[in-house]
Amino acid sequence: MIKSRIRTFFVTALLFGLFAYAPAQRAYVHGTVKDSLGQPIQLVFIGLAGLPQLPVFTDSTGRFKDTVPANKDVEVFFSRTGYLSTFIKVNLHPGEDKEINPVMYMSLGSNIDTFQVTGTRHNVEEMIDLNPQLVKYIPSANGDFNGILMTQPGVFSRTELGSEYSVRGGSYDENLVYVNGIEVYRPLLVREGEQEGLSFVNPDMVSSVNFSAGGFEAKYGDKLSSVLDVTYKKPKDFEASASASLLGGTLHMEGVNKSDRLTWIFGVRYKSNQYLLKGLDIQGDYKPKFGDGQLFLTYALTDHWEIDVLGNFSLNEYNFVPQSELTSFGTVSIAYQLQVYFQGQEVDKFQTAMGAVSAVYNKNIYRHDIKHKLNMRFTVSAYNDQENQDYDIIGQYLISELNSNLGSSNLGKAAYGVGVGAYVNHARDDLGADVINFQHSGSYDYSPRSKIIWGATYQHERIISQTSQWNLIDSAGYSLPYNPYTLQLQNVAKGYDTLESNRLMGYIENVSRWRTKDTSSFTFTAGVRANYWDINKQTVISPRATIAFKPNWKSDILFRFSSGLYYQPPFYKEMLEPDGSLLTSEKDQESIHFVGGIDWNMKAWNQPFKWITEVYYKDLVSVEPYQLSNVAVTYFPNQTASGSIKGIDMKINGDFVKGLESWFSLSVMQASYQIHDAYYYDYFNSYGQQIVPGVTANTTVADSVKHNVGALPMPTDERVTVGFFFEDYLPKNPNLKVNLNLLFGTGLPFGPPAANTYGDTLRTPFYKRVDLGVSYLVIGKRGKTKVGFSKYFKSLWMGLEVFNLLQVNNVISYNWIQDVNGRKYAVPNYLTAREVNVKLMLEL
Repeated sequence: MIKSRIRTFFVTALLFGLFAYAPAQRAYVHGTVKDSLGQPIQLVFIGLAGLPQLPVFTDSTGRFKDTVPANKDVEVFFSRTGYLSTFIKVNLHPGEDKEINPVMYMSLGSNIDTFQVTGTRHNVEEMIDLNPQLVKYIPSANGDFNGILMTQPGVFSRTELGSEYSVRGGSYDENLVYVNGIEVYRPLLVREGEQEGLSFVNPDMVSSVNFSAGGFEAKYGDKLSSVLDVTYKKPKDFEASASASLLGGTLHMEGVNKSDRLTWIFGVRYKSNQYLLKGLDIQGDYKPKFGDGQLFLTYALTDHWEIDVLGNFSLNEYNFVPQSELTSFGTVSIAYQLQVYFQGQEVDKFQTAMGAVSAVYNKNIYRHDIKHKLNMRFTVSAYNDQENQDYDIIGQYLISELNSNLGSSNLGKAAYGVGVGAYVNHARDDLGADVINFQHSGSYDYSPRSKIIWGATYQHERIISQTSQWNLIDSAGYSLPYNPYTLQLQNVAKGYDTLESNRLMGYIENVSRWRTKDTSSFTFTAGVRANYWDINKQTVISPRATIAFKPNWKSDILFRFSSGLYYQPPFYKEMLEPDGSLLTSEKDQESIHFVGGIDWNMKAWNQPFKWITEVYYKDLVSVEPYQLSNVAVTYFPNQTASGSIKGIDMKINGDFVKGLESWFSLSVMQASYQIHDAYYYDYFNSYGQQIVPGVTANTTVADSVKHNVGALPMPTDERVTVGFFFEDYLPKNPNLKVNLNLLFGTGLPFGPPAANTYGDTLRTPFYKRVDLGVSYLVIGKRGKTKVGFSKYFKSLWMGLEVFNLLQVNNVISYNWIQDVNGRKYAVPNYLTAREVNVKLMLEL
């Protein structure tokens, strides 16, 4: 069955790949786009007014070349965020190549960091463009680059403290992240958002961001859910920026030498969540410290050869001495209170280092007066990860039922105790990982509208881990589970493992574009990817294809369909059993994506908008069941499951306020799977009563009934999510801006801790969060002369942020407290309360 699916995809990809560009009478325009100061502008979109627009952009030097119809009056327009659009009329003979060098002027609002939506670029390859400059204006408690993802359709995260995110029902480990073509990794032992520091991507260094929520190309690696593709800047001049707030600070500088051969950019960041964590229910001494430094260099050896160097060092430390906890939970009619006094501490350290060197070759080859662009990249990279997680925490607790008598003066106060006990949580976890990667990639434009892309990778991995975890629970003087002869521990995980392996990966892909007689346009991308891992001895083939159709309609609409076979080989966590051992025979997870979408560039209220809708279905052929608690993902590698994820994503973005970009997204999804060979038992006593711990008096088993487990909601089955980002400014004072960030999500499945996921059928409360940011431009106002020290600054912003504006008690996970009778209480772990942050942002 699987082989027939692979064969069908592969044959389809090859057949469509034979399509060639349909010849027609054409001419060419080329040139360089510059600003009013004579500096080249990159990423300027070049389109044809009234005609289907294929994605053509200026390169890093502002140069471009595009095809236009011959013997016809054509209006070529140039559009770029922050600049006024420019239009140039041409009428060329067949084969003529005309040079035009337009000058673009900054738009009215560009000096106060507004971002106009041009509404001209279509997403022909299941990738959407995100504006990296907006990251620093999105009010977010974690202040992380991933904040821009959380309001995108199909993406959700349940915590503002970390950088984890799920895409279309996938786990946190199913997302690819690339920086300049190099895959980056996330820590493996993190179990709570409080431990997480900064994500790899530094927004001050970013040039462009592309994101795909599924159905992505063969050139991207082997994960089941999404791709975040980030490109760092190649500076054109000296620039610098700095920011400081109650949560940390950043500094970045960039420049180029006199010969323009050497470019450099570096950034450092520091972050501390201590200010936010003081609002949690668990009171104590929080000392989180997160920092990193990054450097990106490029040096042009010749006109065709360039050397790129990327380096990163990150150190995240989390020290915590808990003191007490007071949490209320339950319903209006039956409410409880948990009071805990702690002893002990937690000390965690996560240190990563990454370095990469690339040799890049670019050359334009002319044949029959047609330019063929050849690009090749040879990269060597190394990644080192050192993680330590140590804690010994003793908690002595009292569970009380609260007074719910409306007429009582003690309403809401503890009425009587229902359970008392203590617990001990212990861990000594250490992990060291080294990844060495040799990679080659390239592309060749073999015709004006077609190119071939290829790549090959060899990767060596070495992971050494030591795991020691256990919990001891005592209720009313009895350890649980109760045994009169021995002391029994819970959730015991012990292991010492060394995993050394090699991977081989490669892909080839063809992209073809052509127009029909009525000037409608097609873009077809077809490719195949292969992966081999010498631990499970499995070779997988992944054909993938996307076709986009832009009809010659008055409305600017593009239709798109993607499909492909996706595999995710195990790395480390997917092989880790709950008892701490590694299952090295674990096979690759497998999924088939079907994605259909519409892009519609339109105008409303005389402003540009883009409407995007995607309908998707993911056939989960073989996946690994897992549990989700906070940000920790616990896998069950000895089990497999199959199921499906289906849904619809919608987003509209544009100038809700003239000159400022805002967006609204809505996602509806259902994710379920059925675990193979899964079953459970109901037990009955001699009276025929089903035994329920803590409820049934007679707990002696006399009979049992076996039940096969049916379809279960996946841990990330969040049915409805909403994201809204809105920007505005005062009409009489555009230097004062307001940013609003809203997130909503329905409940996630959860259940009592167990050795399986069968009981995860309860639902957490809805997630609701509103963050507000207000900023004022102090230096850099239009029409105001800079004097004194201010003349050295481009801009200085002062900002005030209010996190969790509505003071909603969002739940991230549950602690399960058990009394001596076996009755369990689900105690919610709430996220941060309302907090205020002050922020300064400076640009030189």
